[in-house]
Amino acid sequence: MLVLILVAGALCGLGVWQIDRGETKQAMLAQRAAASQSAPTPLARELGDDASARAAHGQHYTLTGRVDASHQLLFDNQVFEGRVGYRVWTPVVLEDGRRVLVDRGWVPLGPGGRSQPPDPEAPTGTVTFSGRWRDLPEAGMRLGDGGACEQRGWPRVLNYPTIAQVRCQYDGPVAAGLLLMAEDAPGGFARDWDSQLSRMPPVRHYGYATQWFAMALAVLAIFVIVNLKRVR
Repeated sequence: MLVLILVAGALCGLGVWQIDRGETKQAMLAQRAAASQSAPTPLARELGDDASARAAHGQHYTLTGRVDASHQLLFDNQVFEGRVGYRVWTPVVLEDGRRVLVDRGWVPLGPGGRSQPPDPEAPTGTVTFSGRWRDLPEAGMRLGDGGACEQRGWPRVLNYPTIAQVRCQYDGPVAAGLLLMAEDAPGGFARDWDSQLSRMPPVRHYGYATQWFAMALAVLAIFVIVNLKRVR
C-alpha cells in the first residue's frame, strides 16, 4: 500500500512540474510580446554586473562592437530540423573591453565530424547586432566540465558551459548571457529561436499535467478499492 501512495505522490509531483513549466512559458510569451512592441535599446548600458545581465533576460537590444571573429565558440549537441550540429557564439568586444557573445545560429557538423569542427565565417570590424538577450542555456544534468578550460586552438567546442567556463576562454570580462541574433538579420546561420515554444506551448504542458493527475487519481482509486475489499 505504501508503494501506491508513493507512486501517487510522484505522479502529482510530475503534474505540478508540468504546470510550473506551462506557467514559465506563458510568462516568456507575454514577456516577448511586450518586448516586441518596444524599440530595442543599447545592450551595453544594461550589463553592469551579472545580476543586471540576468534582469535583462528576454528583452530586445542592440549591440555595437568589434567582432572577434578568430575566437568563436561552438555550442555542441544542438539539433535543427532533425540534424545535429553546433550553435555559433561569436564574441563582440565593446569599447571598454568587455566581451558579449552573440548567438548567430546553427551550423551542421563538418565533413570531418566531431574530430574537425567547422570554423564558421563571421563579420569583421565594428558591427551592430540586434536581438533578444537571454541567460546561458542550462543542461538538465551536468556531468563534469570535460576540460572546458583546458582547450587550445579555435574555435572551441563547449557543451552547456557555465559562465565561468565561458570566461576562462578569454582574457578580460565576459557578459553573463547571450544575444540571440535577430532571425531576419544578415550575417548569421539557421535560426528559429521560438521553435521550442511552438513545439511545446503552455497548453501542452497543462495537458500533460492533467494526464499525470488523472493517473494519480487512478492509483488512489486502486488503493481505496483494495482496502475496501480487505475490510469486507
